[in-house]
Amino acid sequence: MRNSLPLFGIGRLIKSGRFDIRSRWYSHISPRIAVIGSGPAGLYLTSAVLRRSKESVIDVFDKSPVPFGLVRYGVAPDHPEVKNCTHQFDKLFNENRHRLSLYCNVGVGTDLSFGELRSRYDVVALAYGANRPRRLNIPGIYGAENCYSGSDFVSWYNGLPGARHPKLDCENAVIVGNGNVALDCARILLSTQERLAKTDVPEAILNEFGGSNVSNVHIVGRRGPLDISFTIKELREQIKLPGSSFSIDMISKQEIDTLLEKASSLQRPKRRVTELLLKNAFPDGQYSKQCRLLFHNKPTGVLKDSVGRVSAVEFIDSRTNEIIQLPCGLLIYSIGFENIILDGVPKTEDGSAILMKDFCRVDTEKDSGASVYAVGWCANKPQGVIANTQNSAVAVAQEICADLEASSSEKPKLSGGIEELLTERGVSYVTWEQWKRIDEKERLIGQTSGKDREKVMDFNV
Repeated sequence: MRNSLPLFGIGRLIKSGRFDIRSRWYSHISPRIAVIGSGPAGLYLTSAVLRRSKESVIDVFDKSPVPFGLVRYGVAPDHPEVKNCTHQFDKLFNENRHRLSLYCNVGVGTDLSFGELRSRYDVVALAYGANRPRRLNIPGIYGAENCYSGSDFVSWYNGLPGARHPKLDCENAVIVGNGNVALDCARILLSTQERLAKTDVPEAILNEFGGSNVSNVHIVGRRGPLDISFTIKELREQIKLPGSSFSIDMISKQEIDTLLEKASSLQRPKRRVTELLLKNAFPDGQYSKQCRLLFHNKPTGVLKDSVGRVSAVEFIDSRTNEIIQLPCGLLIYSIGFENIILDGVPKTEDGSAILMKDFCRVDTEKDSGASVYAVGWCANKPQGVIANTQNSAVAVAQEICADLEASSSEKPKLSGGIEELLTERGVSYVTWEQWKRIDEKERLIGQTSGKDREKVMDFNV
C-alpha cells in the first residue's frame, strides 16, 4: 500500500489515503478514453477529442503528483511564455468537469497495468513522452560523480521531486550536445542569482546557484557548425547573456568565411541561426563568465579525481585525430531521449520503439481490448517544440474520433470505476481539484518573493 499524500500542509483538506471521488454520469454507450500522460501531448489530444466527440468521457493519468509534464519540469524557468499553455489546460478542465478527470500520482505499470486500462476503456492513448535520456556510453563515466544527463539537470533546477542534486562548487563545466537543452543548461549555469530570482526556480535551488563557482562552460559537439540543432531565440539569448562572453574555440577567420559561404545555401531558418553563430565566433569583451563552443570533437572518456568525481573529459577531433582533455568538475550530456515502452504495449523486434500500424495507431491486432494510439514523443522522434506536439495531437484526435464513429459494435468493458480500484490498492491519487489547491498554495507563497510561484519539491512533508 502506498502512503497517502499530505501535499505540504494542505493534507487536512483531503481525506487521508483517499481523495474525494467525483461522481460522473455517462451513458453506457459513451466512449471511455484513457490518456496516459498529462503533458502537452496528452492534454492537447484530450481537448481535441472532447471538441469532436461530444459524448466521450476521458480519464487522464500521470505518475507525477502534479500535471503538465515537461511544461512544469522541462521548460527553462526563464521562458515563462512557453508555459502559458497551462491556461488552456485550466480552461479545458473547468469547462469539462463532468467528462474529464485527472489522476496524478498514478503510475501505469505500477499502480495500474496497461492491460487493466485496455479492459476498462474503449481507447487508450499513450502520451507519456520519451522520458529516458540517452546515456553517454564512454569509458570512465559509470560511477563518476557529478555527471548528469541534460534531462536530469533540467529536472533538478525545475524542482522535480527526487531529482539528483549536482555540485556547483567547480569553475569548469562541460556540456556535450548541440541542441537547445544544451543551451538551456549553459544559460542557467551562467546566469546570476538575481536573473533567476523572479523565475519559478525553487528557493532552495536558487540559493545553490547563488553559491555556484561555475564560470567557464564548454559546449562540445561531435559535428560542425553547419549541423547545430539550436534555434535562433535560444542561441541569441546565450550570446547576449549578461556578464558572460560567447565564442567558438579553435576556429579561424578563414574557416568562418568558408562556412558562411556554405551556409548561404541553407534553408532560411537554418541559415539565420548558423550565420548568427559564426558572426559571434569571437568574444566581444572580457567577462568573468565564459561560454565557449567546440565543434568536431567526440567524447572518448571521463577522467576522475582521487574521490571519484569527474575531473576532465577526453575528446578526439574527428578531422585531425588529435586528443584533447577539457578540465571540468561537472559534466552534462544532452544527446537525446529514448522511448520507454510500458509492459504490455507492443514493440518493434529490436524493442526500441512502440510497434505502430501507421502514424498514430499501435499494432494491437492480435490482442483484445481497447484500441491503442500513440501521440507526441511516444509515436515520433523525441524532438520539436510544443507547437509541433499540438499539431500532432490534433491529427491523432481526428483519427480517434473517426474510428469511434465508424465502430459498429461496442467492445465489452469491465464494470467498476477506476477510483474504486485505486482506492482498494491504497493509491493516493491527486484529482484536478486537489491540483488546483496545490497551485493556489504555490502561487500564494511565490507572491511573497515577487515570483509567479514557489514550486513544491517534497509532497511527503
